[in-house]
Amino acid sequence: MFDKFKDTVKNLSEDVKSSVTEKEIEEDDISSVLEKFRLKLLESNVSFSAAESIEASVKENLIGKEAGRFSIEEEVEKAVKKEVGDTVSDDYNLLNKLNEVDNPSIFFIGFNGSGKTTTLAKVSKFLDDNGFDSVFGAGDTFRAASMEQLEEHGDTLGKKVVRHEYESDPAAVAYDAIEHAEKHGKVALIDTAGRSHADRNLMDELEKMIDVNNPDVTFLVVDALAGNDVVEQIKAYEGMFEAIIVTKMDIDEKGGTVISAARESGKPIAFKGTGQMYEDLEVFDKEEFIENLFE
Repeated sequence: MFDKFKDTVKNLSEDVKSSVTEKEIEEDDISSVLEKFRLKLLESNVSFSAAESIEASVKENLIGKEAGRFSIEEEVEKAVKKEVGDTVSDDYNLLNKLNEVDNPSIFFIGFNGSGKTTTLAKVSKFLDDNGFDSVFGAGDTFRAASMEQLEEHGDTLGKKVVRHEYESDPAAVAYDAIEHAEKHGKVALIDTAGRSHADRNLMDELEKMIDVNNPDVTFLVVDALAGNDVVEQIKAYEGMFEAIIVTKMDIDEKGGTVISAARESGKPIAFKGTGQMYEDLEVFDKEEFIENLFE
C-alpha cells in the first residue's frame, strides 16, 4: 500500500545525503533535490499546494543542521509526517452526528464513477451494525440502470428503496424518501446523479435537492485513484459537503488523493472504502493512514 509515496520519501533522503557533506546544510545544497521531490509528490497524486507545503516543511527541518550529525531519513520522515498530520483530519464521527438530530438524512454526492451508490449501501451496513435502520432514496434519476443498481443493494440488505420514474425530479424523490424515513424512525440515505462542474444543469439540480431537503449530512465520495482530478471535484462541490469518503483505498499505491482532498477542502475524511463487500468500509484513522505511508 502507498508504495509510490514511500519510494518518493526514501529517494529524497538518499538524494539529500548525496548532495551534502560534513557541513551545515544550506538551501542551495538541496534546492534541486527538493524540486525533484515536489515533482515526485505530484506524481503520487499530491496536489500542487499540498506538495509545496510538504516541501517547505522538509526544507525547514533540514536547513541549518550539520550533515552527518543526525539521521536525514528520520528528519525527512518527521517533516513529512508533521505536514500530512496537519493537513489531514479524521475529526468526524457519523454516529455522534446522527444521535444529535431527529430523523436524520444523508446525501451522497460526487463525480461519475466515484462509487456513490455502493458506498451508500456500505454506510447502510455500517449503520445496521450500530443500531440505525435506513431507507434508500433513488435520487439518481438520470443514469441508466442507476435505480436498479440501488434496488439490488436494497434487496440484498433488506432496505426499502423510494424511487420515481427516470428523468423525474430528484428533489422530490429525496423528499419522499426522507418523509418515509421520518415516519418509520429510520435514516434516509439519498443517492444522487454523478456530476461534474461542466454539467451545469445537473449541478443546479443537486443544489435544488440540497436546498429543498436540507440534509443533516452530505458526504462527498471520491475515488482514491482519481489522482489530481480530485482537486477539480473539490472545487465543483465547494460548500455542499461536510466530510469526505475515499473509495478504493485498498488498491491505492500512491496515497496522495487523501492528502489532496483534505488540503483542498479543509474537510475531514470520514470513511475509507477497502474492498467490494458491504463490510469493506472503515472509519478513517489519520494516524493509521500516516503510518501506512511509511511502513
